[in-house]
Amino acid sequence: MTETSSEAKLRAAIHADQRRIAAGIRPLYHATWKTTPDGPPTVDVMIMELPLIHLFVPDYAGISDGARILIARTLAVDPTSFDVVVEESSISN
Repeated sequence: MTETSSEAKLRAAIHADQRRIAAGIRPLYHATWKTTPDGPPTVDVMIMELPLIHLFVPDYAGISDGARILIARTLAVDPTSFDVVVEESSISN
């Protein structure tokens, strides 16, 4: 099966960031979010540096923690080994 360009970029970003963290560098990730338009109100959290991955959290209070967990699981690293900043959402619903 051939990887799409987006898949290849994501895999490359994951491997590069894993190497950086292993070398003691603390990457900075930018979490963006948008609310879901249908159903119960939830927040869709996305990481700018890691395209294609996202996580739904129940409310705004969960954005930062959700982003940290999402990044740590994606990279298979300790959740304290990088920094996260939550960007004000510029995405309309």
